Amino acid sequence: MTGILKLFGLPDAVSLLNASLGYGSILMASKGSFGISATLIILAMAADGLDGFLARRVGDGPLGVQIDSLADVLSFGVAPAFLAWAAFWSGFEILGGFYLACGILRLARFNVSPKKMGEFQGMPIPGAGAIVAVSVLLDGPLLTAFLMVLMSFLMVSTIPYPKFRDPRLVPIVLVVGVAAAAGWHLGDLRLSAGVVFLALVGYLISPLVIELCRRRGKRPPSRRV
Repeated sequence: MTGILKLFGLPDAVSLLNASLGYGSILMASKGSFGISATLIILAMAADGLDGFLARRVGDGPLGVQIDSLADVLSFGVAPAFLAWAAFWSGFEILGGFYLACGILRLARFNVSPKKMGEFQGMPIPGAGAIVAVSVLLDGPLLTAFLMVLMSFLMVSTIPYPKFRDPRLVPIVLVVGVAAAAGWHLGDLRLSAGVVFLALVGYLISPLVIELCRRRGKRPPSRRV
């Protein structure tokens, strides 16, 4: 025990919080509390971002990458897949298994690949898990099934996605957080879910938007008088 504690740091504690929130999400889904289950996955997403921030500020220990990946598998792989199955049942055990396998492959590739500044290779699993979880609250099994398949392929793709700490995303996160909190305060869970879902879809299509902006910037100036 003492030996493990010597290798354990503050970022690792936040990673364990991430995992605990994922575990709580599974428990809530098993009881039919789908709104709380999805909310815990979103909170796990915030914890995942916090552990990365702390690791960059205070340094990461030798266990950091492994703990972070294991926590992500639970919170953004198992928990969303279980939530979808608990909510819709038939057929989602197969979709969930496929989604989980792709998520594990995504994390394994991330751990062994050279890191690129400012972008991820393929859809990051926290974003994929959040999209699947929030879609369940919109009561559309076909939508959730479609998104689980889409997220699975995007996670193992090589499409570049901006990192969540990208300063361009900060204003969007703030607006979404306020709007979602307002919906929750008013007791309208579907409103909160809809706001968060639209924001996540915006992130989903962000590579396309970024590429279009790049091409627009490379256009030669018009010669018209």
